[in-house]
Amino acid sequence: MFQSEEQPAAPACRPHPFPRHAAPPTGKQVAVIGAGPAGMACAHRLAMLGNGVTVFEARSRERMQAAPALEGEGAREQLAALLAAGRIRIEHGSKLGLNLELAELHLSHDAVFVAVGLAAGRVLGLTGDEAPGLRDAGRRVTAVCHPEDLGALAAPQRAIVIGAARGAVDTAARLKRLGAQDVTLVYRHGLEADGYEFETARASFVRIRTWAWPLEVLRDERGLVAAVRFEQTRMQDGRLVNTGGFTEIATHAVLKAVGRAGEGACEADDSVRRISREGDRIRVDPCFRTALPGVYAGGDCVAPGQEAPQALRHGRLAAQAIHADLQS
Repeated sequence: MFQSEEQPAAPACRPHPFPRHAAPPTGKQVAVIGAGPAGMACAHRLAMLGNGVTVFEARSRERMQAAPALEGEGAREQLAALLAAGRIRIEHGSKLGLNLELAELHLSHDAVFVAVGLAAGRVLGLTGDEAPGLRDAGRRVTAVCHPEDLGALAAPQRAIVIGAARGAVDTAARLKRLGAQDVTLVYRHGLEADGYEFETARASFVRIRTWAWPLEVLRDERGLVAAVRFEQTRMQDGRLVNTGGFTEIATHAVLKAVGRAGEGACEADDSVRRISREGDRIRVDPCFRTALPGVYAGGDCVAPGQEAPQALRHGRLAAQAIHADLQS
């Protein structure tokens, strides 16, 4: 069938194996911005693959229309069960640029999927050829992709590194070698059983705080980072939950450590990149990755004017890429 330029074809891909029942929890937490077809399709598939998902939606619960018609046998029933079990949570009244900041979501989640309209690209600064990184994203928060990316960073006196597994502890150790005096490594969960994080941190004089969920970056009167507020977490029925206990850690910089994207993790073709090149569209690669590490986009902010089936496909493919990257 002929596709007009206004209605670009969805990316071709091979079928993905997909379980009928939700996989065991992975311990990963993903933020989805927008509860439209792309956002809910992404949330559904991510949760079925074992990830925790929070959907941030600008509309109130009362203004929300019926959930999008997800494709696949039993998909509606699966979505209802995932919501009831808390694997997917929906935060209503959350709007980018108003009461929702990408820097905050980036710190408190392993990945972020943007699935709202064209305005998102302008709010996030992700349009054009020179899409910025998350450095100084309105709250003086610095994001790094990998320890090797720290070379151009002036070492702060105090720093907090938020992340998971070896990439985070390696980033913290590298900061100490660059001259940072006080580095605290914070995990939302416990340490891996192999002891690598503990031994590496101890050898580098890095402090470790476990079971802490980053809530807010606190600033001083000049707008510079002063501390980060955390909520204590624990495991309950195989998923991470907040306990209601809070703590604050003083710092001059906050860094989010994310791993490199996995090789061969994405099966979408290059048409995704081609449809995200003009105007206010958010630019993405064939795996829906934006210029910001750990941030993905799909739906209208990538290819406006899509029909629901195309948006649903974007959400499913993006979820598959996000899950593969998080497991790499």
